Amino acid sequence: MAKLQITQSVGLGGVNKPNDIKAVQAALNQLLGLIPSTNKLVEDGKLGSKPENSKTVAAIKAFQNKVVGMVRPDGKIDTNGRSHRKFNEKLTANVVESYKLPPIGNSDPLLESDFEAVAKQLGCEVAAIKAVAEVESSGDAFFSNGRPKILFEAHIFSKLTKRVFDSSHPDISSRKWNRSLYVGGIAEYKRLEKAITLNSNAAIQSASWGRFQIMGFNYKLAGFPTAERLVSAMFGSERKQLNAFVSFVDKSHLTKHIQSKDWAAFAKGYNGSQYQVNKYDIKLEKAYKKYA
Repeated sequence: MAKLQITQSVGLGGVNKPNDIKAVQAALNQLLGLIPSTNKLVEDGKLGSKPENSKTVAAIKAFQNKVVGMVRPDGKIDTNGRSHRKFNEKLTANVVESYKLPPIGNSDPLLESDFEAVAKQLGCEVAAIKAVAEVESSGDAFFSNGRPKILFEAHIFSKLTKRVFDSSHPDISSRKWNRSLYVGGIAEYKRLEKAITLNSNAAIQSASWGRFQIMGFNYKLAGFPTAERLVSAMFGSERKQLNAFVSFVDKSHLTKHIQSKDWAAFAKGYNGSQYQVNKYDIKLEKAYKKYA
């Protein structure tokens, strides 16, 4: 929903046409993150026989108080009134132009010469690069359907969309990291595509991509002007994924760590400060010894 469209007023003392009420309920559900004390509403187009006791009216008042800044919320949305305009401001801020994931590209695997070339570029061992690939994606760049491997991070999506979908879409938008939200494998695309319908740019920035699992929000460090361009490269070929990895390592100042095989320092820069939770440094060292 890019805009709240109502023909007449909704709420206490409003005209309350069912379609208008339903539109307001849908808008409130989309913006629940702004009014965290409010639960998801049933979108039935009804306020009941006593609107003053309606959950929808209570949600309108909460929105007016928390978002509009009304000290004495009246529980009513007038067409093009102050509350209506604020609804549209917030809805527009969280909807971006329709986006479609790129078509499947070239899924040919990397050659040994590809690894040797980038190892020379980074001044490190081939085994070190292969170790990162194994730990990040088990060494596979694509799923069996040809799409690049991904993992969708609900806590990143929540952060990038300012928590507005936490209540309405808890499976893909969560204030805190939650391992149980992962579904794994190709099914991660269902989560991503669901998020794309809400905010495509935030969605693709919230997934890790390809053989080296580079987060979408790191598109600039990976050498791309936009997150969309990063995704196109990830779909394009494994060679493009490798180039993105080289750029990320270089611009993140991790080159010296992969050269010296300081896996703790590398993991901290590559996977974040919580790298020890998943023992990334230990896994990297073990994988390196396998290929060395």
